[in-house]
Formats: sequence, structure tokens, C-alpha cells
Amino acid sequence: MATDHRMIVGAVMGAAFVVAVAVAAAAPVAAEEQGFTPVPVIKGIKQLESGKPAPDFTVKDTAGTVFDFGVEKTKRAHVLVFWSIFCEPCREEMPVVEKLANEYKPAGNVEVLTVNMDGAPFLDGIKGFIKQYKYSFRILLDELDAKGENFAIADPYQIAGTPALILVDAEGRIAQSHVGRISEGDLRAMITAMLGAK
Repeated sequence: MATDHRMIVGAVMGAAFVVAVAVAAAAPVAAEEQGFTPVPVIKGIKQLESGKPAPDFTVKDTAGTVFDFGVEKTKRAHVLVFWSIFCEPCREEMPVVEKLANEYKPAGNVEVLTVNMDGAPFLDGIKGFIKQYKYSFRILLDELDAKGENFAIADPYQIAGTPALILVDAEGRIAQSHVGRISEGDLRAMITAMLGAK
């Protein structure tokens, strides 16, 4: 059951993908072919509907700085990228994320935020990975609650696998979502459509 997975995850202080790697190994080949790694989440979740308010959250980034999405989400549009250093499709997608983060940063109308689900115990590994590939996007650390049951970001955003993308428009509403690897062209088209929506 998903609850059992959460207890295991909680025991390792948010190291979600210690569990997810084991789950993925036993998962049908179809999941890998679709380019994502399953996450041990509540059964029966559905993607958030476009137009609905994006859930607020408050977490720290890799520098230890507190990030309050409730305050930030209406300042500009956001692209939330859920990933793990243990997820091969995520690592393959990072160059696309970096390129578009740098491309949209100067205008200030879109901010790319990556949400790492490995937890604070893997902070050194996360920083090492980012340093190795010279990535500059901001990394938020998802975390479990005190009971070790619910992720601060992944659960309210109904994330069922990584990599996953959630686009939030400048009004703080869900614009689009995507699970699995995505090409530069497709992600650019999603962002363009979000910025062009009225």
C-alpha cells in the first residue's frame, strides 16, 4: 500500500527515491518506455485541472533559503519541474530545463523552479550533481511532514512520477502539466501557450 511506502520514506527523512527506485525496478516496462520513474504516492490521484488555483507551499532551497510559493506565484508565471538524482529520465531532461530557465530569466516573466524529491539527507549529492553539470536553476527541496506521510509539494500537486512538469500562470492558476521526458520544442510550446493565454 502507498501508506507503507510513505512510512519507509519517512524513516529516511524524505529520501523518496530510495523507495521509488525499488518501486520502479518492479514496475512494468511500460513506465520506463514512457520516460518516467513512478513515485510512491496515494492511489487514484488525478492530475490537477487547468484553471484551478495552484496549491501554496513553503520549503527551503539548496542554499537553505525559505521559498514561499504563496507569495511568489502571482509575481510571474512558473514552471515547476519535479525530479530526483536517482531518476535517469530526469537527468536526461536537465539540459533542456537549464536552457529554457536561462532563456526566460532575463525577461522576468517566467521562473523555472526545480523540485527535488530526494530530501535533505541527499543535499550533498544534489549539490554535487548540479556543480558537475554547471546547472544554475533554483532547486527547492520537497520534504515530508512530521508524520512522514505527505510531501509538501508533490502531494498537493498530485505528482505520480518523475520527471513531471506543472506550469502555473501569473495569476497563480494551473496552466498545464506533463509527466515524463519532454523535448525542448514541446516545453517551449507549453510555455508560449501559457504566456499567450488570457
